[in-house]
Amino acid sequence: MKLQSSRGRTLHGDVVILNTSEIADYADYGGMLYELKKVGVRDGEAYQIDNCGDLLMYRDAYGRCKHILEKFGVKALCD
Repeated sequence: MKLQSSRGRTLHGDVVILNTSEIADYADYGGMLYELKKVGVRDGEAYQIDNCGDLLMYRDAYGRCKHILEKFGVKALCD
């Protein structure tokens, strides 16, 4: 699925939007970010955190760390 603007233009086809609302507290959120860093998935390179706290992650990085994200209850909104 491609992300599209309201005018129908593709924003970026290789991005997965991840919902982090199931993470209970900041300690768990920080733990998830630490686990991502340990496997080489780094903020600014492989993902970004939007203003709502969701993750915007490149599809290849998502494939490498999907198991970690599932452990923390993070689900893909747009895959």
